[in-house]
Amino acid sequence: MAEGGYIFPFPRARKGDPMTSHLAAAQVTTAESHYKAIHEALMMFGPAGKDKIAALASLDPSQVSRRLPEMRRLGLVGLTGETVQSYSGRQEREWQAITQQEKTA
Repeated sequence: MAEGGYIFPFPRARKGDPMTSHLAAAQVTTAESHYKAIHEALMMFGPAGKDKIAALASLDPSQVSRRLPEMRRLGLVGLTGETVQSYSGRQEREWQAITQQEKTA
């Protein structure tokens, strides 16, 4: 169990990756804090695209992009089925927080 109660079950390097990838993966300590910042931003401000989530959570959009699929597999976030305009003017998927209450319903 990680800080904030978020579980981090995903390996950062694959078996066939070079040793340098495994060493770098062992040094990753930010995923759990990203989970917390993203989830809190979505809970507080409602559904959003990755660019808006990044701004609200004080993260880089690439950090948010990496975490959202992991968080979806953990049942922390889900897609709304809608798209929103990104800061570059392109369409991106809209994400929403999933609460414990929604998980058990």
